[in-house]
Amino acid sequence: MQDALGGRWVLVVALLVMIPLGALAQESYELTDAGWTETGVADADPGVAAIRRRVAGGEFKDAVEAAEDWLENNPGHPRTDAVLLARADALSGLGRYWKALYDYEKLIIEHPSSEHYLDAVRREFDIANLFIDGWKRKVLGLRVLPTDGEGEELLIRVQERAPGTPVAEQAAIKLADYYFDEQQMVLAAEAYQLFLENYATSPLRERAMLRLIQASLSRFKGPRFDATGLLEAQERLRVYADEYPASAERIGASALQDRITESLGRRDLATAAWYRKRGETLSAEVIWRRVLRDYPGTRAAREAAENLRATGAPLSDGRDSRDDAEAAAP
Repeated sequence: MQDALGGRWVLVVALLVMIPLGALAQESYELTDAGWTETGVADADPGVAAIRRRVAGGEFKDAVEAAEDWLENNPGHPRTDAVLLARADALSGLGRYWKALYDYEKLIIEHPSSEHYLDAVRREFDIANLFIDGWKRKVLGLRVLPTDGEGEELLIRVQERAPGTPVAEQAAIKLADYYFDEQQMVLAAEAYQLFLENYATSPLRERAMLRLIQASLSRFKGPRFDATGLLEAQERLRVYADEYPASAERIGASALQDRITESLGRRDLATAAWYRKRGETLSAEVIWRRVLRDYPGTRAAREAAENLRATGAPLSDGRDSRDDAEAAAP
């Protein structure tokens, strides 16, 4: 058996397992201890049946040749979709995934009402997984050209072409995980958010929520940068704790919320310091008081109070004096 990177036999098994019974009488196969065993009746068209038998029997090169002859001799035939699928499966069996995609695409685009439409979409998902996981195209006989970008595009197409189906759900989480693993956190956050919106009852919901929080947090680069990621993580962590309280306790969600609050306060302190450096003390004082009000009990609040006292400014503007005094307390 070849390694996972080549993916040849792994994909072949996945593809052949999914050969369905169609509306027309067709042959079907199941994998037994004796190998691939025919379990259904033959296709109404003997030529199509012969091609499918070759694919199921692992005679991929012969199947490709037979399919090419059949397509050339039967233009516009109602079983063209089945032969396109068979030829693509045979090409995949030969490890020629890139060329197989042309037939899968032709089936999907030109035969959208075909009984094999979803089968072709599933096959493209299998190939997308290989591309994302490191399979490379050949250049001058050497397999050196990365295909992860094409895999990304295929995962998007699968979701567009089969919305609401299990394969679309798998493609959605695979794409989000790919962005996360590649440290493309803005894209990862968007992908996980879409997954949660489109598959709210998925068994992968909890993991997607946690990954979304992690992606949001990673977008915050420090107190001098945009706090959008922190604010989003704060709200998403609250929702996570409401839905999965035991898991939230296990990961220390409360302590994480405290750290997020502290970071938000320190970001405001950095802004106040910038105003103070420019000589705009009144603006700095407004922000220090806001830190007292919005982030009570934090180290940032205590530092804001110290800055106000050092400049001789009151801790409050007169509207929330008691609250500000409590926020500044050590």
